[in-house]
Amino acid sequence: MVSLSESAGKLDASGMLGHLRNFPSDLSTAWNQAETWNLKSIESQTYNGVLCLGMGGSASGGDFLSCLSDADGCLPFVTHRGYGLPTWMSEKWLVLATSYSGNTEETLDSVEAAIELGCTVVGLSSGGHLQPMLEDSNQLWIELPGGQPPRSAFGHIFGTQIALAWRLGIMSPPENQAEMIKRLAEAVDACDFIHDDEDDVVVEMAQSILNRQVSVLATQSLAPAAYRAACQLNENGGVFARPHVIPEMNHNEIVAWGEDKAADNQSLLIFSWDGIHERNDLRLDWFLDNITVEPTWGLLCEGDSHLEALLYAVILMDWLSCAVALLRGKDPTAIGPIVGLKEHLSQ
Repeated sequence: MVSLSESAGKLDASGMLGHLRNFPSDLSTAWNQAETWNLKSIESQTYNGVLCLGMGGSASGGDFLSCLSDADGCLPFVTHRGYGLPTWMSEKWLVLATSYSGNTEETLDSVEAAIELGCTVVGLSSGGHLQPMLEDSNQLWIELPGGQPPRSAFGHIFGTQIALAWRLGIMSPPENQAEMIKRLAEAVDACDFIHDDEDDVVVEMAQSILNRQVSVLATQSLAPAAYRAACQLNENGGVFARPHVIPEMNHNEIVAWGEDKAADNQSLLIFSWDGIHERNDLRLDWFLDNITVEPTWGLLCEGDSHLEALLYAVILMDWLSCAVALLRGKDPTAIGPIVGLKEHLSQ
């Protein structure tokens, strides 16, 4: 069998694996850059909550912010994927609009509605129409480094989003950020199958799930990582995958998992971490003791904080999704159907 190193040389023409290697440094760069922002126009304001606008890779950060704030925050963060605004929206909410290209039509539509409503809007993009839309309306625009697929720019995107929350005092930054970045870099190195893909656990996982339906199971504190993992397997790997969250799935889907042969041709990836709620830990133990799915991979997300555990999951699943792509003979950057749909919508 051709090694993934050879496959990457032939298929990864756009350098997706290089972007994955840069993830920790992208985070660090975003956090350092945040110290230079002029936030005088918004830092003294008070808000009822934060509405995070975005689609695809640009929206994932809103899910992570919401999860972190639900566990240890002072404001609700709500992710809005689509056109317009929720009917309950008011000018007392901060709007965080993220479009990596700056041209995402759903996000631009929502930003226009937010400006008309009188909201304070902060936009993140690498340029595009979002920049002049905000600057012409005396709103704040923050530049993201461009030149890569949005889903590979999560370090830039989420790093900037959470740094903004830290600067505004609506989230608390973790201690010893430099040490966390160092550990995340070590995690990237451990997942990088190009070093030695013959005995690599990421490659072994990818091979085991290659021809099976993929389910990603997480407890509620890691829910956004499970959703993003499924999206990365969809987009990078070109395979169907779906997320499930404990305890909600214990009230419905668990029945199907327990039916004889219902889980045939399934593969299961299970996220957990040391900060799991004790009741969810019991639920997960019961699931593992009573539901048999082959293959099942238990993935303990390492880290000294909730944030680090989520970021560890990002690293692991980014590399797994690219390993799946290469094993299938797919360029992990290629997104033909998305390009085709955008061309159709532009007509």
